[in-house]
Amino acid sequence: MFDFAVIGAGVVGGMVARELTKYTSNVCILEKGSDVALGATRANSAIVHAGYDAKPGSLKARLNVRGSKMMAEVCRQLGVKYKNNGSLVVGFNEEDEKTLLELCERGKNNGVDGVKVIYREEILAIEPNIGDNVTVALHAPTGAIVCPYELCMASVGNAMDNGATLKLNFLVERIESLDEGYAIYSGSESVSARCVINCAGLYSDDISAMVGDDSFKINPRRGEYMLLDREVGGHITHTVFRCPSKMGKGVLVSPTVD
Repeated sequence: MFDFAVIGAGVVGGMVARELTKYTSNVCILEKGSDVALGATRANSAIVHAGYDAKPGSLKARLNVRGSKMMAEVCRQLGVKYKNNGSLVVGFNEEDEKTLLELCERGKNNGVDGVKVIYREEILAIEPNIGDNVTVALHAPTGAIVCPYELCMASVGNAMDNGATLKLNFLVERIESLDEGYAIYSGSESVSARCVINCAGLYSDDISAMVGDDSFKINPRRGEYMLLDREVGGHITHTVFRCPSKMGKGVLVSPTVD
């Protein structure tokens, strides 16, 4: 019997498993795919958010800011590329300015270092290719980017170096309670563990329901990416968002660590 079974070998599962193996090598990572990082981890914007967006006082706000501060050292330890490029949330009118001032205040309440609202002249000084209609921006200098799948592969690899077991092609179909822990089944194969940690991403609600918790439902939204040639990689340096609306964050532009 394992001490811990981590369901999902995305970046969250990998980082959780890595942390657990600081204390015990008796950890098993269960992944339904044929390799790690095949879910949302393989194709996301790779942004280390500064923490201005989360509701003040929430767990998300506290962990976002703390995680942002930890990420550079974590990437150094794992040998993963990390770039502290900062972020800009740009606005085009007085209504946007009001929203950005509110986000700035929220960021300060969350403990985000250096966050401030800047205007056209200062924006051009740090992003000379910004759009002609941009008049105001929220500048968060602690924003950063990584390579998400490299971070995942490195964290899972580190966990395995520390003794963790990785089981691929293990689609969790049911979970049963035992006297001490749980039995996790995939077809004719099973794994038992004293503690199960749900890191199944978009399918975490399905895993949760297997042990009787249907208190939440994942309703995913898929975005689209246009990956430009690296010849234009220097066109901007920051991660640039537009001012959020009730429909969401809209289009963003970001360099990659490469």
